[in-house]
Amino acid sequence: MTAAKQFAKEYSREQLNLLYSSHISLTGAIGVDRLSRAIFESNLEKEIDLISTKATAGKYKFSQYKEKLISKGANKIPRVISIPTFRDRLTLRALCNVLKYTFAEQLSIKLPQHTIAEIRTCLKNGGFSHFIKLDVKTFYPTIEHSVLMRLLHRKIRKPEIRALISAAITSPTVAFPDRMRPIEKKGVPQGLSISNILAEIYLSEFDGWARALPDVVYHRYVDDVLVLTKEDPTILAEKFRARMWEKYLLETHEIGNTGKSSVGEICEQFHFLGYEFNAGVASVRIDSIRRVEASIAKILTTYKYRCDSAKAEINPFKQLYLLDKAKKICLWRLNLRATGCITEGVRKGWVFYFSQIDDDALKQLHHLDKTLQVLARRFGLDLTVKEVKSFARTFHEAKRGNAAQSYILNFDTTSLAYKREILTMYGIDNVTTMTEVMIDRMFKRKIRRETSEMEEDIQGGSRG
Repeated sequence: MTAAKQFAKEYSREQLNLLYSSHISLTGAIGVDRLSRAIFESNLEKEIDLISTKATAGKYKFSQYKEKLISKGANKIPRVISIPTFRDRLTLRALCNVLKYTFAEQLSIKLPQHTIAEIRTCLKNGGFSHFIKLDVKTFYPTIEHSVLMRLLHRKIRKPEIRALISAAITSPTVAFPDRMRPIEKKGVPQGLSISNILAEIYLSEFDGWARALPDVVYHRYVDDVLVLTKEDPTILAEKFRARMWEKYLLETHEIGNTGKSSVGEICEQFHFLGYEFNAGVASVRIDSIRRVEASIAKILTTYKYRCDSAKAEINPFKQLYLLDKAKKICLWRLNLRATGCITEGVRKGWVFYFSQIDDDALKQLHHLDKTLQVLARRFGLDLTVKEVKSFARTFHEAKRGNAAQSYILNFDTTSLAYKREILTMYGIDNVTTMTEVMIDRMFKRKIRRETSEMEEDIQGGSRG
């Protein structure tokens, strides 16, 4: 099937309805138009008709994206995330499907842990003397539209598809609606469903060139590049940097002591995707440990506030009920952080991400288990061994292939009764009168919010 035929399929009214039900209905972020999901759904058929008609005619216009700032730590410029309206979100998801189909053979996107597994194998087998680590400066904001559109044109000839992509990447991201704001002439907005695949398409030719070089092992994850080589790493690094600039107008950090871009011997310490390699041993980078510890502390702080609120309740029976509810929610969230989960067929969570550490680094997971207990006691929560789950045990369960067992939550197979229990725990009214479809959709929304927070525990420490 050609890109044009896939485009027609994705933007048919029937397919847009299915796409809304399976993806967009589970999201809740409100765009710059301030329309909630409920309001959008009340006019769903009209909205889908508009999207189908305008997109296929090459006349669809995106609203401005709503700005959301994500902190990257002290003294660092925050990451700008673009939040589309519900209508644009549905349009973009369909466009993402078109791009995935069209470039399926060209792109080979691996999970970070699979990349780490390959690096570990190379380090253990030997044969390489040096490493090169490169980091692209402000990758998404500096993607050149002319270069991207040229690369897209090789597989997408239909002008209506290219017009839709152009409209999506030129729409500005604003804190408040601003009609005077000009369109963007450079960069791809972060946070859209098409953002990652456009970034992969942009560097796919570079990846092919790098992998074809003799006597090197090349890996890239978004804007982080790692090369294992037998030759002089300084000369090869400059070769990589020069091609990145000359062909794609992307600037990489200079080789130095900043930690962004560096070269060295394999036996030296280096970091990649949140992992630390030291003399060939893979462990979790300390920043990644600190981030999940902060996440645990945040959950316990919320627990403390809930308890303080409950203690202010005059009715003693209601007070006990609220205190018990606060503990149940806290314990459920802490256990979810420790074990991660399986949802929509995908393993998610901190331990799954760092499942490629060597046995010598398992002490880091035992340290996290102790930290959780210490922090819990500090916040007035005494947990028994049976109540709280373990980072270390999760690691072993996942390694043994027991991810489908009861220790690690599998939300794809949980019962309706369990879903009702969790929703009731969070104070959702009338759960007993809801249909199974309503319960399932509401439960999925809740899990998406939780797994989104879990991803934040990883992402901040997975770079560098």
